[in-house]
Amino acid sequence: MHFGELSRNQRQYVQRLNKKLAAIERQVKREALAVITQLEARVHDPDDWLSDYEIELEVSFWLREDDPAFKEDDDNILVTLRESLKRLRHPEDRWGLDDGDNHNIAQYIDGHPMQGESHCWLYHCLYDHTPLGWEDLLRVGHIWVNLSVIYQHTSVVVEHS
Repeated sequence: MHFGELSRNQRQYVQRLNKKLAAIERQVKREALAVITQLEARVHDPDDWLSDYEIELEVSFWLREDDPAFKEDDDNILVTLRESLKRLRHPEDRWGLDDGDNHNIAQYIDGHPMQGESHCWLYHCLYDHTPLGWEDLLRVGHIWVNLSVIYQHTSVVVEHS
């Protein structure tokens, strides 16, 4: 199914999904930047145990409960997106999450039904970087977000001269 084949109600549904994801992006970026500020200070403190870190975002899209494939005792995950957030510490590398850019792949295609829409990064990734089609996006009923920090430490056993 192509985007142009969606009914008005279906288009509103996927646009609502885009708005939800844009709100998630804003909150995740805010949370991640706060954590990154703290972790960067620790990494640069020679008395702190922390050597490095990773901060990662995982966004899972779950089936609606009224979907025929929904199973009560299953995870019901359609797809999961993953983003490394450590690059947010560099303001010049702002591409992606809550960057203020329109990630709509059809914004410059005259006459395309999506041309006038603004798409956040995660929505773009959902329809353009996964095997899901538009009919699958209509099956999303729940979005689950994990923001994980991996604390890293390294110890030198033998010094090389």
